[in-house]
Amino acid sequence: MFVRDSINTFIVRCASYGVAFFISIIISNLGQEVKGEVSIVFLVADTIKLICLTGIDAAMVYFLRKGLYDYNTVIRNVRGAVPLFFLGWSLVLFPLVYWLHGIGAFGEIEFKYLAACFVAAPIGSMLDIQINSFIGCGEISRGNTVSLMFMVAYLAALAPVVYFVDSNTWGVLGAYVSAYAISSSIGAWMNRKRNAAGRTFELNLQVIRDLGSWGIRSTAGALARRLAARTDLLLTNLFVTVAAAGIYSVALNWAELALFIPIILQYVLFPHASARERDASIDLTNRTCRASALILLAGAIVVVVAFPTLERAIYTPDYSDAYFPLVLVMPGVCCAGLFRILMGGVDALGKPQLATYASVIHLAATACLSLALVPEYGMVGAACSSSAAGVIAFIALAINYRRASRASYSDFLIIRNSDFGRAKRSFIEAISKVGKKG
Repeated sequence: MFVRDSINTFIVRCASYGVAFFISIIISNLGQEVKGEVSIVFLVADTIKLICLTGIDAAMVYFLRKGLYDYNTVIRNVRGAVPLFFLGWSLVLFPLVYWLHGIGAFGEIEFKYLAACFVAAPIGSMLDIQINSFIGCGEISRGNTVSLMFMVAYLAALAPVVYFVDSNTWGVLGAYVSAYAISSSIGAWMNRKRNAAGRTFELNLQVIRDLGSWGIRSTAGALARRLAARTDLLLTNLFVTVAAAGIYSVALNWAELALFIPIILQYVLFPHASARERDASIDLTNRTCRASALILLAGAIVVVVAFPTLERAIYTPDYSDAYFPLVLVMPGVCCAGLFRILMGGVDALGKPQLATYASVIHLAATACLSLALVPEYGMVGAACSSSAAGVIAFIALAINYRRASRASYSDFLIIRNSDFGRAKRSFIEAISKVGKKG
């Protein structure tokens, strides 16, 4: 089942990543300033969404897979709690963002774009809840389909808007919000029979407390990871220029291509490992991490070698200055991929706080190193700080995971001959089942 869901996720995510990469090319070709501005605005919108959801979307997966609450109980309480969460947090975050803009924390970016994030975030949360409701019910393929629909809707809205209506940040942001609304509506329609049984909402404090308790432990880490992953970009925008942030954003986009398969594996690992007994869950995490280490190394080499040629072919503005930062940031990106796998493992063990501790270390290291290096060395300093902080964060989580699982470092880092045979048998079996089903 794990391999079959991984193959399904791989196929759908290949399509999604292809569309996403094409979207990034469209935005990048609007100009380095627009690319940098959009990257910062989307970061703010995603951060607002992450804080306001308070991890309740991820908690849905854990509690549904463990069978601790039934679907109707969970979804009714999510419907009741999430709007209140967004309202309460927005009363805090909107003045904070306004103040940060006032002191120049966002550089040249106009406040109207940041204000629009408070519209984009709640609409985006609807999609996250739909996807996680499918995953929590073990229907990973349907969650994948909804994710793909978002990317397709985004591309379908983006291309005509930026080429015929508004080729600036407003056009990109409008297409982004429209895609969230369309894809979340499709997800609700796909899930209409299950949703019909629990159409109302409720506020059961015990259920919300349980979901919130797990979610907060997860969200703190997710927020730290989000900020750590983009603090270098924010400071490049602040201390250099928004155009430099656009160039550096392209380097990050390419570097993160190496995370493609590890992200897929972590996406599938969490629900599957959550549904298993402790020893089986740890074994699955170990095997997945070992395979990911090899995949990340190969992916990093391919991306670094391919970028110079493809950059000249697909971009109208000159993004050749992104190459050296791309090379420098790659070790940290590889460690980020392994971090994701171990994060799925500790989450499945019911200890999301372990990833949170390592994420806080990641954020602290990124902030300190970026403040020291970016003002002096620009994009190169940003890449070095990001890479070093990624390595530090992975080491911290690896230590925590080893203590929690009692696995040795070689158990989850060193590939074994038996892994190749097991992977081959599982792949053949999964393909055979898919063929029979078809």
